[in-house]
Amino acid sequence: MNIIQACKDERLFRPYFGKEYPTFSTWRWVMRAIYGLPITSEKGREFIQEVTGRDPNKLNPNGYSQAVVLTGRRSGKSKSIAAVGAYEAVLAGHERRLSKGEPGYVGIYSPTKLQSGIVKKYIHGLFQEAPALRNEIVRETQMGFELRNGITIGIFAGDFRTVRGFTLLAAIVDEVCFFGMEAEQQKVKSDTELISAIRPGLTTTEGRLLTISSVYAKRGWAYNTWKRDFGNDDAEDCLVVSAPSRVMNPTLSQKHIDNALRDDYAKARAEYFSEWRDDVGLFIPREVVEALVMKGVDELQPRRDQKYWAFVDVSGGRGDAAALAVAAKVDGELTIHHVGHWKAPFDPERVVTEMVATLKRYGLSRVVGDNYAGEWVASAFTKRGIKYAKSEKNKSELYLELLPKLCSGGIRLLDHEPTIAQLCALERRTRSGGRDTIDHPPGGHDDLANVIAGVCQVAITPRIQVGAF
Repeated sequence: MNIIQACKDERLFRPYFGKEYPTFSTWRWVMRAIYGLPITSEKGREFIQEVTGRDPNKLNPNGYSQAVVLTGRRSGKSKSIAAVGAYEAVLAGHERRLSKGEPGYVGIYSPTKLQSGIVKKYIHGLFQEAPALRNEIVRETQMGFELRNGITIGIFAGDFRTVRGFTLLAAIVDEVCFFGMEAEQQKVKSDTELISAIRPGLTTTEGRLLTISSVYAKRGWAYNTWKRDFGNDDAEDCLVVSAPSRVMNPTLSQKHIDNALRDDYAKARAEYFSEWRDDVGLFIPREVVEALVMKGVDELQPRRDQKYWAFVDVSGGRGDAAALAVAAKVDGELTIHHVGHWKAPFDPERVVTEMVATLKRYGLSRVVGDNYAGEWVASAFTKRGIKYAKSEKNKSELYLELLPKLCSGGIRLLDHEPTIAQLCALERRTRSGGRDTIDHPPGGHDDLANVIAGVCQVAITPRIQVGAF
């Protein structure tokens, strides 16, 4: 049984699509193309030509071992990918490829645990809705479902280390363009790193690699694959699909899209029209940052003959993390000696007390902080004997001044992966009037990057002494 037959079968996937079954009319042609099934209707052939840029007559009749489906939000991609995952696990006959006793997995990967949880619920719902599949799940685990045929549907989130070592019968990656965005739960440096970690698990089974996502910045594996293979009739082993949300889901409200365009035009063009963003670029390559790291050194102890500077980023403790960086000049180079990090939620008064203890350990009686900090921050440091001054520059300005120091090798960083990850994830955005801003990616954080940039600025800015004080 092929995947289209499964989607139409009332005992299999048809009840799962329910009222949204009309949306499947577009996804079925994409599935046909991926699996090498014939597309005979003129409407279907025109659709495939539109979303792949390829001649329907030249599609590989054996299907594609690799597919990249780039389509906008609310296009039905997570629901459709769940159906593909279920098909690969229970109906594609992959268990025949396994050696006796060898565990096989259909891996489904998402950037965060929250997104993986959504896909997991879709798959669980599919098995519950399909009369013929209700008894196929023999055990639910934290990472997915074990099936009666011995295959496990594994739900993985944002960590390339957890995907290694599995025999994969198929790998399905949700929101591939958003891996490596420095969200709290992610350990993946990029989508390129994730795909490299997944591929060895598919080699012995010749399983499919299916990726699906909204688009984002022009970088990484997904962008390079789209650039190389979209509209390329000679790409025999990779199919790239690119389509706006309403092309894949005609029931999506145009009013909703119009409102999004009004709020943020560039963002909405990416999220609903599948157009790569020209206004978002990588701030600093990872290899540049990693070259500045003192390998194996996560802190340098204070010295009495050393002059130190410090910068803090303190939040209210509910949603944002807090951070502290202490630096000194060693052999003419600005060297980070200490990095402190407090993840939310936390008690802000307790965090300030701990920061003050660190500052005094390095002989400091003054600290500079983020210029958006509330007045309570200055008061909290002052009553503990530390003078607090707000930075004269906002964090975007601090980042722009940090860039030449990073590129010239004028700073030495501690071997602290969260700090490295945040610096590497920073994005440069071009705004109207040509003015650039630097900030963390959607869903990411930059408190550690902010204190590194801040302490560098404080260390190179001369303080003018007036009078006797």
